[in-house]
Amino acid sequence: MIKVFRLIGTLAVLFTLAAVLYVSYRLLREADVAIPSLYRPAPGSRLLISMDGFRFLRSEDGRVSWRMTARKADLYETREAQLKDVEIIFNSPDGKRVALVGEVARMDTRSGDASISHGAREVRIITSDGYLMTTSSLAWNAGERLVRTDDAFRVLGKDVYVEGKGFSADVDMRNMAVESNVKAVLQE
Repeated sequence: MIKVFRLIGTLAVLFTLAAVLYVSYRLLREADVAIPSLYRPAPGSRLLISMDGFRFLRSEDGRVSWRMTARKADLYETREAQLKDVEIIFNSPDGKRVALVGEVARMDTRSGDASISHGAREVRIITSDGYLMTTSSLAWNAGERLVRTDDAFRVLGKDVYVEGKGFSADVDMRNMAVESNVKAVLQE
């Protein structure tokens, strides 16, 4: 007899629990329940990985045409990388090298395009044949191998000094275009 009462009691508890769950479901199924901000993902793109030490390179015809290194990198699900202390080394087929150095950069890892901006120091381009360019920011187009800035810049070489505003050039610094306020000093 006691077993029967326990069985009936257990069934009553289970039936009550099922009824409460069903009623709760019916009441809440179309309710808009707000998730506390603590449990919601941050707006924007999601960080996939953060690392110290980052390398990215592009090769053409079996040789490395350019490589990028950074002290720190954050990679996001949008395939964007945010980089700190960046250096991009360009290698030309004739053996010349060009280094682009900056403190802060954003890079699209699909295309290799990057934008580099200054922190405490200006963005610098240093060529193996002795040219130095400084500016506040640069945009790098990997497909066209072009650097560009809308900011003021200075170029110093063994026989030339050029300054102006707005600049675009191929990475070998063989073809350059200046937009405005050009001042140049040529030395012999």
